[in-house]
Amino acid sequence: MTGITVYRHNSKMRVLVTGMIAGMSDAAYIDRVARLGLQNGREIKVFNALSEFTKSGRKPLERLLGTTDYVFELTREREYEKIGFEIQKHGWTDVIIRAPATIEWNRINRKFKDHRIIKEFIKPDLIVTLIEAEWVIKKELEAMDTQDPFLRALKARNHNMYEILSWMNEEVSLSEDWARYMGIPHYVIAVGEPPECLYKLVTTPNPWVVYASYSMTYATPDKRLVVNDVIRQMRQYAVIIDPQTVEIGSVFDSPIDKEVIYAYTVHRDLHWYVGKVHAVLAIHPYPERPPLSPGMMDELGHARDYMKTRYMIFPKGFSPFTTDSYIEKGHLFENAEDFFRYLDQVEKRPKFTGNYDLQSEMKW
Repeated sequence: MTGITVYRHNSKMRVLVTGMIAGMSDAAYIDRVARLGLQNGREIKVFNALSEFTKSGRKPLERLLGTTDYVFELTREREYEKIGFEIQKHGWTDVIIRAPATIEWNRINRKFKDHRIIKEFIKPDLIVTLIEAEWVIKKELEAMDTQDPFLRALKARNHNMYEILSWMNEEVSLSEDWARYMGIPHYVIAVGEPPECLYKLVTTPNPWVVYASYSMTYATPDKRLVVNDVIRQMRQYAVIIDPQTVEIGSVFDSPIDKEVIYAYTVHRDLHWYVGKVHAVLAIHPYPERPPLSPGMMDELGHARDYMKTRYMIFPKGFSPFTTDSYIEKGHLFENAEDFFRYLDQVEKRPKFTGNYDLQSEMKW
């Protein structure tokens, strides 16, 4: 191999970012993405659609949500059109439009999506839904100290885990419909991911998106370092979706909470993550024990059914099941060095070359 292939960043990208409007540090996350842009010589224009709807707080959100469907839809349509006109007028190339797909109000979800207007005026290239661990959202909602009438009313509703997860699921589901209607990709990433994940999606047309699958139950400290290092190296080639960035709660108020959280965790990893990425990389650096993680094998099975590309790093892992069923032929590697050599020399995968020093430290 005589040189390194790199990603090109010279195309215009408009990314619609959805997700719950409260309980997440989404504004701070998007701000860090914009700072990465400045650090790399790119101005990322950020529109907050909710701020546009409320005229930066001068028009109460609760009044908008409580109005008639006709007025609500007319307001929504007008503000999306204005955002589209602004983008066109100024010729911005890297744009984030932060807009919720839905807002829960008086126990009813009011939909902020508008298929036709969004497609015609904003013309997004992809949609990203931001998520957070449900227990973090609940804690943030309970801790809110604000004079904003909408947020105070939201806090007073004392949402339980199921309601929070249902709202999050509604955001993802409506965003999926949105993307399907417009024929564009849809990804789900956690605000706990390094900001480079969203930055790459905003600045790079059609980047490679890969889900990292590995055992969390049996991980020993030394092997976890191996997994971390593989993920770190893999970020040079792809937008990496790391399930550990959504921390599973360990304390449950009731058996129902535990049941619901576990169900949504499986649903998230298999459908929001595995079902949307281009490839799954299974990392199991254990030559002897422990056995293969049931969760990891389930993810590989779903990746096979979704017709995703599958790779696996697994010392002494060659068997009829891994090579002929879960993993495609030629995609099982004894060590990380062989895997990355394959990406460079056989697949000739391009690399990202930006400066991502703002990225978060991985939390283990």
